[in-house]
Amino acid sequence: MKIRWLPVAFIILFGCRYRGLPEGFFVYPIGEGVVWYYEEDVPPDYPDSLPIPLDSIVTLKETLITAPDGEKVKAWKVRKQHESSYAGLIVDTNTVFFHTSALKEWLPTAGLFPDSVPYGSQTIYFEYDEDSVLVTWIPLYVRPGIEWIMTSSKGRIIIGNDTCSLTLDIWGKAQGYEDITYLAQTDRFKGEKRYEKSIRVDYFIKGGVCNLGVEITLLRIWWKSGVGPVKNVAITSSDSLVTYLVGFKP
Repeated sequence: MKIRWLPVAFIILFGCRYRGLPEGFFVYPIGEGVVWYYEEDVPPDYPDSLPIPLDSIVTLKETLITAPDGEKVKAWKVRKQHESSYAGLIVDTNTVFFHTSALKEWLPTAGLFPDSVPYGSQTIYFEYDEDSVLVTWIPLYVRPGIEWIMTSSKGRIIIGNDTCSLTLDIWGKAQGYEDITYLAQTDRFKGEKRYEKSIRVDYFIKGGVCNLGVEITLLRIWWKSGVGPVKNVAITSSDSLVTYLVGFKP
């Protein structure tokens, strides 16, 4: 039997053990007890007296949810912990699942979308109506050049003195493969981390906003098949929050 006829769930769980998986098939190794650790890439002038922020994603338990089309699907509850220098410890519990050949997640709008982004000499401000949205992170079969709608939201956008109602579509686009290298500083994970052939995905707004044609990148993630996200760049109005995967417990 050729590998392409194997059930998708079977490939997700055991794909790392097969050498004949098709090019571009993305394996996300989620399961109870799996943990990802991320270190924030701090600036050179970061005080030596302060610990480098270390975030974590922990898979808590397996569950069932009802997908938007009414299908019952297997899902995982995950806890995401982020140490913010200005907001303290932020902890969210979200739901991750596979549906219609993609990795999806219910996420709170706050924290996923920025309050503002730079646009030329101006700053664009966003206000959102929904408390949470369904996000399509990455197709299970992904190759450079493909695009998909990551999520949608409604709200308002403010540019200078102009305020517009907003129906917001965020797109994802797979850009290409890159090797990611990072020198971890946290004592527990200290040393060079290297993730070869990680596919970069840009998540962006593209379209008309307040009579302006814009394309604004909100988030950039490098995904390593069999591991997950290995580098994250969140774009904000002041700077970019960059984190790297420094520890992984399958």
